[in-house]
Amino acid sequence: MPRITVRHWRATATTVLAATALFALSLGGGTTASAAAADLEAGGGTDAPAPVPAAPVMPDYSVEAYSAEAELLPPELLHALAEQLGETGEGYLANADAAADAAPVVEGLLSSGVDVLGTRLDGTRLVVIVPDGDAVAADLVEAANATPEFGASSARTTVDSAVVDDLQPLQPSYLGGGQGFVFGSATQAFICSVAFNGVSVTQGYDAFLTAGHCSVDGENSWVNEYDQDRPGDPDGAVGFNLGDKIPGTFAFGNEIDAGLVRPQTNLQSLPRVGTWNSGANNGPVDAGEQVLMRDYGDAVVGQQVCKSGSTTGWSCGRVQYVDQLIQVGKGGPQVNADIVKGMCSQPGDSGGSVISGPYAMGLVSAGSTKDACTPSGVTAVFPMTAPVVDGVQYGSVRSFERDWELMVDVPGVRVTSPEVGEPLLWGSALSGTVEGATRSYKVVVVIEGDDGRKTYTSSIAQDGSWSVRPTDLQDGFHRCGVYVTFGTQRGSGDDCGFVMTGAPTVERIAGADRYSGAVAIAQRAFPDTAPVVYVATGLNYPDALSAGPAAVAQGGPLLLVTQNEVPAVVADEIRSLQPERIVVVGGPNSVSAGVVSTLKTLVPGVGVERLSGADRYAASRAVVSAVFPEAAHSFAATGTNFPDALSAGGAAGSALEPVVLVNGSLPAADDLTLKLFRDLKAQSITVVGGPNSVSTGVADSLKTVPAAVERVSADNRYLTSIALNRASFETSGTVYLATGLNFPDALAGGVLAGLDDAPLYVVPTDCVPQGVLSDIGSLGATEVVLLGGPNSLSPAVQKLTACAS
Repeated sequence: MPRITVRHWRATATTVLAATALFALSLGGGTTASAAAADLEAGGGTDAPAPVPAAPVMPDYSVEAYSAEAELLPPELLHALAEQLGETGEGYLANADAAADAAPVVEGLLSSGVDVLGTRLDGTRLVVIVPDGDAVAADLVEAANATPEFGASSARTTVDSAVVDDLQPLQPSYLGGGQGFVFGSATQAFICSVAFNGVSVTQGYDAFLTAGHCSVDGENSWVNEYDQDRPGDPDGAVGFNLGDKIPGTFAFGNEIDAGLVRPQTNLQSLPRVGTWNSGANNGPVDAGEQVLMRDYGDAVVGQQVCKSGSTTGWSCGRVQYVDQLIQVGKGGPQVNADIVKGMCSQPGDSGGSVISGPYAMGLVSAGSTKDACTPSGVTAVFPMTAPVVDGVQYGSVRSFERDWELMVDVPGVRVTSPEVGEPLLWGSALSGTVEGATRSYKVVVVIEGDDGRKTYTSSIAQDGSWSVRPTDLQDGFHRCGVYVTFGTQRGSGDDCGFVMTGAPTVERIAGADRYSGAVAIAQRAFPDTAPVVYVATGLNYPDALSAGPAAVAQGGPLLLVTQNEVPAVVADEIRSLQPERIVVVGGPNSVSAGVVSTLKTLVPGVGVERLSGADRYAASRAVVSAVFPEAAHSFAATGTNFPDALSAGGAAGSALEPVVLVNGSLPAADDLTLKLFRDLKAQSITVVGGPNSVSTGVADSLKTVPAAVERVSADNRYLTSIALNRASFETSGTVYLATGLNFPDALAGGVLAGLDDAPLYVVPTDCVPQGVLSDIGSLGATEVVLLGGPNSLSPAVQKLTACAS
């Protein structure tokens, strides 16, 4: 008896959604099958059958919400669902969507470190099996709106033979199915079924998918059309040549059962699956309702699926196992397969399409040799997509047929904003909707104007909405065209036009290095003289993080030096500024005594003082105590990294408030830090950054000052910067941008931003987050100033090119 080996569900989730169309061909003009056609019943081939960021969460599905869609299902299909699955049309459609949504949810759980031992669907409820006693994993599963279930981890084990008894290849009998075809040579011929139509990714020609064992080798092999009036039609006719096998695309064994045929160019390939007269199985494959494919599906245990094949037509069942390594026939090839119970399949159905709603699940690969069309019969389905587990890629259509792409019914797109004739305010979104798309689709927007032709891409949200922010456009009229893509396929589009207005000017302040860059910023802020100059090392960040707001409060710039030298450009700038005081921030390990001596010689009579401490936190306290006798509101940020404090610097400087560095890894703030806030008479403190930067214990301890404590944080440094500036600024004519991956530009630039009462955002080096672009518009900014050269902020940033997400 052949054995089937169970794989544990997934070590890595692969979420690839794509829609496929079932072949719905009307092939006529064939001749009646003669004795040669009778030979098709005994086979010599093995015929195996056959969418600002957050973690994915399972939606709640209201079956009633599918009522309108279910009313469009043909009565015969509803009858088949009721008879074979005990299911309503609404429940079937809801189950299909739940299965599609489950894959990204499981992928998100795996990315969060959850050890997923298995999954299944109970109706539309996703059940995730996690290791016994793993309460953290169970909490994460519940947070994803799924049901956790404890179980033991297991490697491959053998499925009880009672589940899959005598699993055999479905030997081709005669052509028919969904769609049926005959393949053979001069000495033998067999029948199989078409799974799905598709296209060559690199060449663009059509190609239909079928089972890899639906093939006869040899130079004289052929693939012919088969015309039948109903499933299993004994009077079916073998017709003209349907197409040719594509070399190198057929394989059976080593986990694979797939092959591709290139049809004749006069045949129209459609993204549809035939239902044999809406599931009644009393008409040809293209009679009645046909199911349009929209995406690939990734099977989940408990999912309801249906198949279309030439011998038994339309039938349905439930997924019992996923990604199992099966042996087809005693001692036969091994194929990766999803096991479906209760779905009728017989010889000739091999290669037939298996779907769930509009999702292409796989193709018929093998089936039971007994009780095949009873509730206990099983069908092995070669899946469209499969995971990589422990470095091993499980067999699937997508992993093997790499130049083939499922043909789908690409939906149209609509532009909803701005409406025709309305202007598009710079920083606002050009947006619209797509009906029926999944995560696999993209919206492409092409805009033309006096500033040239530019292309933008948007993902599609779960509610079908999309948007782009064309922030690199000049003011003036622009034409636009919008369309949806699925891989290389393109849907119908929508045209639009708008007048862009309010685009800000963009300026860059930069120098040859960090030292001359700080000088350039100082010259912008203080074109003449300054009463005081702050000096800190340009080789590390902690000393200067608190120095920036202090320099704003005392009316001077922040310049950078090395430990043992005052760069010539810095020395010249200090002479030009003629300050009365120079404040060195940091101890001798940061700025040496020799540098202090040099500073004293630059301006006659200048006073030079040093503010330092035993560590970065003591140095921060020293700066704050020296400059801020009182501060009703203060900022607290970690001293172990720079992005949070850099973003706070502009806001703090604008409000003439201090930034205090804290050791965020401690269970509570130390006594000296608490004393500083009490000396400042702080009434409120804004903690910048999440608990990984400043622990909950530290934040809670600040309440004992006593002070009201508010935390401003987000998922990353760029979103935190946006959140902080939104909490601090309502309007601003200028916005400053600095890289979030290094500190020197923003250290000096924070002083300039503070003096201008303007926000400073940290951004990636190659794009501007969409939230920043939105803020530029909502703040009413007419000027954007980049701090740093092209290596820090690329030309794409200078063009205000939006980040992808």
